[in-house]
Amino acid sequence: MTSALRVKSVQWWLFHTLMPQKPAVFYETQQLDLGKRFLDNDKIVLRKLGGLFFLFAVVCVAAGASRLATSGFNFIVCFDILRVRELLSMFLFAPLICLMFWLFNRTLAQGRAPGFLDLICLLAIYCIACGMGMHDPANRLLSAYRAEGMMSADMRRSILFMDDQLGHWVFWCGFVLGSWCIGLQQLRTPLKNRMRSHTAVFFLCVSLVLLGVMLTNLWDEYPKTFADLGVIGIAVAPLLAAHLIFARKVSILRLPVLWVIYPAYIGSVVGTLLCWQLRYGIIGGG
Repeated sequence: MTSALRVKSVQWWLFHTLMPQKPAVFYETQQLDLGKRFLDNDKIVLRKLGGLFFLFAVVCVAAGASRLATSGFNFIVCFDILRVRELLSMFLFAPLICLMFWLFNRTLAQGRAPGFLDLICLLAIYCIACGMGMHDPANRLLSAYRAEGMMSADMRRSILFMDDQLGHWVFWCGFVLGSWCIGLQQLRTPLKNRMRSHTAVFFLCVSLVLLGVMLTNLWDEYPKTFADLGVIGIAVAPLLAAHLIFARKVSILRLPVLWVIYPAYIGSVVGTLLCWQLRYGIIGGG
């Protein structure tokens, strides 16, 4: 027994004497390299998200301006009854918005997306494209043939259903699913380090631009858009709940997407209600 222990002691001494050992500096360097890798990865993600959100804001502003315009280039008739306005919406703005939702999903997933979030993203893209594809032509049909006698009451009722009901709610379904997808992806894969203050200000500015687009599309159509406010609440409430339950300890500075979603969504609901209160006295009004 003593002889066996002596042999093992000699083997241990030979191994640790002859084999080159890595100094403590090596492990410190490894940790520094790992930290630098995380920082570099954060920079890549922030750069991609920044570019996507900038493009998204530009597209949303252009689409909103096109929708609110009352004359000009947008009203030139090109194909049968379709104007430039409808063509831009269906063949430029809708495809760009759908593409950006998918790119948001892939950027945030960082190669680790579970199948159900990819499925939600695809359903969101389908609903947004389908909703915009139904709404714009139906809306144009109503305006092109609005003169009395140009369409029967039944046909008008069916087109109105396609415009204000089916197309409208299919689009909002895509809006909710897309918001859930990118919000949950962000909660799954937060940044490894906090954003710098100027980066956070950039995402907040994007949020304010989107807030302006949402407000101008909501507050002038009282009470028609009352239900839309509920849909926006449905889009943001589960994200806020998931954030508080599963990622409560994660700094908001590690969640750039939520710097865009929270102010824009919550602000659009609160801002629209305040506007309606001032205009129409919806609470306690006469």
